[in-house]
Amino acid sequence: MKKLILILICSAIFLINCKKGDINGKAKIAAFVYHHGIPINLPKFYIKFDAKELPSDPINNYDLKIEGKHENHAHIEELRYGDYYIYATGFDSTIMLPVSGGIPVKIAWQDRKNEIEVNIQVVE
Repeated sequence: MKKLILILICSAIFLINCKKGDINGKAKIAAFVYHHGIPINLPKFYIKFDAKELPSDPINNYDLKIEGKHENHAHIEELRYGDYYIYATGFDSTIMLPVSGGIPVKIAWQDRKNEIEVNIQVVE
């Protein structure tokens, strides 16, 4: 009986300490933004941890914000395995309109130390 209780306590501690969909990991996401195949320069990224769907207000309900410093992408670093929703905003200078859109991203356990490339297609 004591062994069973000890196993249950150890299991509970492991589950409490096992975070998913958060920072302080080794995975990276390289997020690229396109509108009808045209790269959107200097986008802003809003990342929601542990999410598979677009938050109701993605510009105010996010866990991490990154401003693209590269042409049409940003590197989102130090992620753990789990689910993320990445929402991007920008400006398409060819049509002179703001654009936005998002995509769910899952970092699998086996990819927890890798960089994953995602393409975010945005709309007007």
